[in-house]
Amino acid sequence: MNKYVLFLIFIFSCIACGETNEQDTNTIEGSTDTSQITITPVTNLKAKITQNPNELYLTWTNPITVTNMLGVEIYYKQKGSNDEKRVNTIQKGEGYLLRLTSAEPYFISVVVVDNYGRKSERVTITAIPSNKGVPLADSCTYVLIEQFMDKTKGTFWVSPQNISGNSANTYIYWQQAHAIDVVLYSYERIKDNNPILAATYKEYFERWFQNHGNNYHHDNNDPTGFSNPYTDDMCWIGLTLLRMSEVLDDNKFADTAKRLYDTYIITRKWTDDKGTGLPWNNENNSNGRSRNICTNAPGALMATKLYKKYNEDKYLSDAKILHKFAYDNNYLTLGDGRIEEPPLTYTQGTYGEASRQLYHITNEKYYLTCAEKVISYVTTSDRCLTNGILRNEGPSMDQSIFKAVLIPYIVNLALDEAANSTLRQNLILFLRKNAETLSANLTRGTYPEMYCNYYWGSIFTGNIASMGAQASGASLLEGVLRLNTALENN
Repeated sequence: MNKYVLFLIFIFSCIACGETNEQDTNTIEGSTDTSQITITPVTNLKAKITQNPNELYLTWTNPITVTNMLGVEIYYKQKGSNDEKRVNTIQKGEGYLLRLTSAEPYFISVVVVDNYGRKSERVTITAIPSNKGVPLADSCTYVLIEQFMDKTKGTFWVSPQNISGNSANTYIYWQQAHAIDVVLYSYERIKDNNPILAATYKEYFERWFQNHGNNYHHDNNDPTGFSNPYTDDMCWIGLTLLRMSEVLDDNKFADTAKRLYDTYIITRKWTDDKGTGLPWNNENNSNGRSRNICTNAPGALMATKLYKKYNEDKYLSDAKILHKFAYDNNYLTLGDGRIEEPPLTYTQGTYGEASRQLYHITNEKYYLTCAEKVISYVTTSDRCLTNGILRNEGPSMDQSIFKAVLIPYIVNLALDEAANSTLRQNLILFLRKNAETLSANLTRGTYPEMYCNYYWGSIFTGNIASMGAQASGASLLEGVLRLNTALENN
């Protein structure tokens, strides 16, 4: 074979190899052309100011249609500046705490990135952090809502986002009243200055009402949807319905509470030589028929509020009867202000508020004296305090939410000009001391997982946070903010 033939063979071999390489480059078996794939961007991008200056908490919803999603990139720059910065790490969740250098308008953009490095279009918003932050009450209430509320129902889980998977979440009922009460107080405070957030809160209230506050008891013959075997649970729920009616100026809530009381609560009362009182539940045994303070105190308070709303004498009569039964058959006759054994904050507070309300209806000094005694006891007795701070009453959902019941009623007495002036001043100092202690023991760097502990004198270090503890802490901060605002305005 001569050199010319060898040369031709070499040339054809190179051409063949070139064709093969080109095919391998453009057509890989089992692959698809990804150049036309569009990455879906995030939705619902929002920025919320926090309790700290120059800080924004970003939230968004990740696309569910993007497979192999790596996370999101976050970009930000001051309005009018070309100096754009990027958060160093890709965020895999749906929230990020963005710490900025000043309280100026910022452009904030979020971009979805998948494992192939492909990116979505930017979603951009404009937001302005506060140079002072917002009241800590806002942040504490925000944590209660964001971490514990099922927003589709307006009701609350026991643990953050129901992470415990605890079946008890299905059954908590009376605690729902006191958790949504915190949001009601927040709504009152922010409705004029933040109408958008207030409108969102109103939606939660409506959903809570439509879902009957997570009532596990279903009676097809009950037109209210709130009837329950436990009388005290209905009283707590009824009080919240009346509060909703006051705050939202909507009679449907009060009318429902009235029907609940008339049909399912007061009809259970029974009388013997000890007087007339409400039983704990509808079971026909000694335990069910026991007429305890945790039922008759809220029952008396609910009756006073129904009287003030509807001006029907039967409610005032009921309130007096239930109040007297609670006084005569518990520990108040000892004279120290303790209403039961052991003394618990929620019953002390509820009986105190029922007494205060009865004083303003009847102008009988006896009732105001009762209010002052029971509230003074809970704020001074070592039985209720640890180092001058309201004690940890226990980790259960029944116990952990007790202080959320108490706090608004201490605030009410502290603001009541009819009450003893020295006591009022002591209550103001007590509330502020508790709030300062709680504030010092909130780990702000963990926001929005900034949880309240069962005892406000220590930092939360547990594995799973408690809705009851969070509601109690948020109730304290909302209450003290309400207190301070009222005092400043007067």
